[in-house]
Amino acid sequence: MKKYLFIALLAIATLIISLLPHASVEGELQSLRFSPEICPASKNSTQIVVAGASSRVQIFRGKKSKLSSVKKSFTILTPMPSDWMEISESAGAPVLVDRSAGLSLLACPGIAEPAWFVGGSSDVSSQDQLVLANDGASAATLLVKMWSNQDRTVEQSLTVPARTSKNLRLDTLAPGVKSMVLYIEPQVGRVSIALQSKKQTGLKSAGADYIAASAPPSLDQLIPVVLGVKKIVAAKPATTLKKKKGAKKTAAPTALSSIRTLRVLAPGESGATFSATLLASDGSYIPVGLDGVSLEPGTVRDFTFTTSVPVTLSALRITSDVPIVASVNNDDADYAWSPAVTGMEKESSVLMPPKALLAMVASSGPTVAILTVGSKSATSLSVSSEKLTSWVNESKNWALVHISSNGTVHGSIVLIDSSGIAVLPIRNRVRVGSGSLPISDLSVTRGGASLPTSG
Repeated sequence: MKKYLFIALLAIATLIISLLPHASVEGELQSLRFSPEICPASKNSTQIVVAGASSRVQIFRGKKSKLSSVKKSFTILTPMPSDWMEISESAGAPVLVDRSAGLSLLACPGIAEPAWFVGGSSDVSSQDQLVLANDGASAATLLVKMWSNQDRTVEQSLTVPARTSKNLRLDTLAPGVKSMVLYIEPQVGRVSIALQSKKQTGLKSAGADYIAASAPPSLDQLIPVVLGVKKIVAAKPATTLKKKKGAKKTAAPTALSSIRTLRVLAPGESGATFSATLLASDGSYIPVGLDGVSLEPGTVRDFTFTTSVPVTLSALRITSDVPIVASVNNDDADYAWSPAVTGMEKESSVLMPPKALLAMVASSGPTVAILTVGSKSATSLSVSSEKLTSWVNESKNWALVHISSNGTVHGSIVLIDSSGIAVLPIRNRVRVGSGSLPISDLSVTRGGASLPTSG
């Protein structure tokens, strides 16, 4: 009898054990793997901010490299002028900070990512350049296509040798072009692409900025940050002058409105008709001259606009009957390009500088965005498609902000400090894999396909 009881218990135990792997999948830990990102070399005093204790940093100096790990929640690196970095396993895209000529921020680009750059020029006042880095063991090739405000399109192939970083001035590609749009497609190799813009007035620097990649052509383009579009009320005289006998009455000087430049291109074979709408925190407005505008195919156009509405920060939605690309140049004491951005994934992590502002607009609203910073309680924000929603990182330190939403949200970060103005679009990072790690059975895993995600 005991023999049969033992056999029955053994059979039951075997059945339970056989079911455990299937049960363990019910409680699983998700992990994401992103394409490595490369922070370009800079001759200036540059900082690289890296998030996540799991990040791995490979510093390249010529053809030699050194690998290290980030042990803190985030760290700030100061590379040598000739150094460029490959950073992998970062929770949020690493950020390059350049304060040498104004303020510039760049979310370090991924490897072999095609890029639309709606900005840049090669006229006499410009020193714009492509910054290319190849961390592979073989040469990389890229196809560069350029549209301009002139009646010509330039197409050229570029080669970047193995384990090297290369700068290419845009005036060597097509000299004397005031307004251009670039599309760059990596064809072979592990190459990353950035575009640095520098202005020169005589011997004096007029500012610098990294022009971030813009959203690809679409019928609906969203630019989350347009700075300082407002009508400034007439100011009082700086000093009070005594009125002399017979002298005319002194009038208070009137400050001019801030002027912004919208750059657009219809890159296909057909012309386009577009309209633009400013989305402020208190509603939406159509700038004068940006309603029902016609574009010729393949020709870059710049449009300046102001508004009489008292707005200090707004977004810009551009709708068109054929796919277009778009970007806005915020050009004051320090200029900053603000491109159209693709929608963030429902789960995103971004690095924010201290006192920076996050601006968000929904593709279609209303949408709820949940922001979480470290161990702090979550902040819930209502994001609309009709007006701008903003949130400020009040911390004195950099913060890794986790954003989740129940809809598609477009966002950019803007920082204004004593160095100048910079816009940091929240771009979609490339997810190269995802995994499911069961809590109770390490032998059960599941791979994932290549999908885009944000950061």
